[in-house]
Amino acid sequence: MGIFERIKERITDPSLVELVKEQSLRDLLTKRAFHISQGYLQREFLNRVLDDEIVEFTIALFDGYGEIAVKMKKRLLPAIPFSATFTIYGIEFSSARKTVQLKLQKVGPIDLDWLTKKIVQRIPSLSYSGDLITCDLTRVPRLAEIFSRRIKGLNAWDLITLKELNLRDGEIVGRVGVVL
Repeated sequence: MGIFERIKERITDPSLVELVKEQSLRDLLTKRAFHISQGYLQREFLNRVLDDEIVEFTIALFDGYGEIAVKMKKRLLPAIPFSATFTIYGIEFSSARKTVQLKLQKVGPIDLDWLTKKIVQRIPSLSYSGDLITCDLTRVPRLAEIFSRRIKGLNAWDLITLKELNLRDGEIVGRVGVVL
């Protein structure tokens, strides 16, 4: 058994177990790169939003952009399909804020601001302003647990930065760095 398998074996925190299953620890430790699959995003975030009004919520990631598809149902009306494409607009990963900004590119079949706001408001870690959606990573339930961990009073995440974040076919690929 190699060192990377031993590290995976010692992780017992449920919030980390699922994320670590998706990762190549060798890439994370040697190349400082991580991968988050669209399946993981679907399971951990989007499926939790489904209810009486939002009956379908899916994500698809492509090279350079992503697409969400939503079906909303109102009382007597049939389900309204809604889709939007987005790109990564900006990243702030500092000790003060950990956010990712997504820029809406194309919203269809019609661009209804109230519909976009209603969907964004369903996810507590998202906020909406103009054509930008901001994801506060410290408010994402699974990530909030990880970011709140302290080692001897020090928050290790204050020493790590997110250098780049890219959308690829079926996954998000990111690179991390160390702040000295």
